[in-house]
Amino acid sequence: MFIPQLSACCLAFVIAMTVQADAYKWVDDDGEVIYSQTPPVDKPYEKMGTPPPPSMNPEAAKKEVELLIEQQKATDEAREERQQTQQQEELAAEALAENCRIANYNLQQYQDNPGRRMMDSEGNVTRPTEEERQQKISTLKQQVNQFCKQEK
Repeated sequence: MFIPQLSACCLAFVIAMTVQADAYKWVDDDGEVIYSQTPPVDKPYEKMGTPPPPSMNPEAAKKEVELLIEQQKATDEAREERQQTQQQEELAAEALAENCRIANYNLQQYQDNPGRRMMDSEGNVTRPTEEERQQKISTLKQQVNQFCKQEK
């Protein structure tokens, strides 16, 4: 991911170094010195030479490029880590919202159906006592509190 960006940066730098616009200097009618990239049509002007680019030590240039590559790698890794963390947080929030929805549904079912029948481990269908029903409702309310308060 960082190589195309670095290549584009280096290419832009090379192009900028090779493209040198001419500059012109002249004096207008009011006696002011004007600098421009286009020469005047009806006035004498001086074509300004552009200075050569600063010389650079090849070793220093290599170190600078390596440093830029390392910085770009670190930036890309940090961005990827942030994205992964954000995705994990979104998945956790979705799971919490689903748990909240299920807990609310289960609680509503127990509250709305006092004659609800249950199947035990042996496959026998029985009705819970009111005490067992209230205990189950209490447990379901705790689940709603657990999942739905964290969701907000």
